[in-house]
Amino acid sequence: MPHPSALLSAAARRPAVPLVLGGLLTALLASGVAWSMTGKTALLSVDGQLQEVDFRGETVGDVLAAAGMEAGERDVLVPAAGSEVEDGERIALRRARLLTLVVDGKERDVWVTASSVDEALDQIGLRDGALALSASRSRGIPLDGLRLTVRTPKDVVVRVGATEKRVTTTAATVRDALFAARVTLDADDRVSSPQGTPVTDGMVLRVIRVSTARAEETVAVPFATERREDANLVKGQTKTLQAGKAGVVRRTVQITYADGALEKRTVLSSTTVSAPVKRVLAVGTKARPAAQTSTARRSTGGADSLNWPALARCESGGNPRAVSSTGKYRGLYQFSYATWNGVGGSGDPAAASASEQTYRAKLLYNRSGAGQWPHCGKYLFT
Repeated sequence: MPHPSALLSAAARRPAVPLVLGGLLTALLASGVAWSMTGKTALLSVDGQLQEVDFRGETVGDVLAAAGMEAGERDVLVPAAGSEVEDGERIALRRARLLTLVVDGKERDVWVTASSVDEALDQIGLRDGALALSASRSRGIPLDGLRLTVRTPKDVVVRVGATEKRVTTTAATVRDALFAARVTLDADDRVSSPQGTPVTDGMVLRVIRVSTARAEETVAVPFATERREDANLVKGQTKTLQAGKAGVVRRTVQITYADGALEKRTVLSSTTVSAPVKRVLAVGTKARPAAQTSTARRSTGGADSLNWPALARCESGGNPRAVSSTGKYRGLYQFSYATWNGVGGSGDPAAASASEQTYRAKLLYNRSGAGQWPHCGKYLFT
């Protein structure tokens, strides 16, 4: 049997457990009463998402702190952070996002509190439903921002031949605008602006239809003339030693048409069928004997008394080197090569001296009269 003093000691210790439990219960009840006296609940909407926030304090800032959030300088917070908050009050926070906006190639940064592309466009005033966007309107905008490319509708005129089309398009380039206008190009067609050029409002595009064709043709090649001095011939006399003959060349030609009109001809290949044969002329270098000169002068007969300077002024302006616009008539009296050769001349009439030209003009007059110069022959008799 335990000693009485031991039993007394155990009995003295038993009430300690209920006393401790009673103290804890009292503390918990006191804490609950304290929370009910000071705790509040607010409804916090963050970018449209609603949540309940239990907090201690008096202001909107206290609610945000309890939710582990804070409002940046570009964010929108309603009510303001220093406003007092009643239990159950509603608070809205819209967080700012950086929108890198590229409109028709021009870039700028815009801060928005929109959570979607469509809402952001509405905030910045781009409400046209015909805009072309690089992202769907329903796409969310993350807090770290978004790059958005926008193309606005533009009026473009496309001219193809005699046809004109007017289109309103959000096409980025000339190539896309032509596609929108249902204009197709082949490899040879040309456009007034390079196809990669950005489209601008009021742009006029000219499309030139280009076509090509190939043809075979035969072309004459003129012969050259070689002049050989001959001491056996008197100056002014010539003799044909070898007749000239034109050559023949066969060519393949590409013909280019622009909108149906001939633009150019390009020789693709050339084959010589026959080479030209040069003409060889013997040209006199021997001085004309005095008697022969005298006889030659006498042979002009009554032509010596006519007004040859007046005829020359009318035909050539008195210029022994004059050549008509066609190149056919040459010299003081506008000889053709055939007529010049017919009165004993050689080479180019315009290259002969003025005296020789006059001498042979007189021979021509004696043979055929003033009718050889139908417009100016009358001046011979002035």
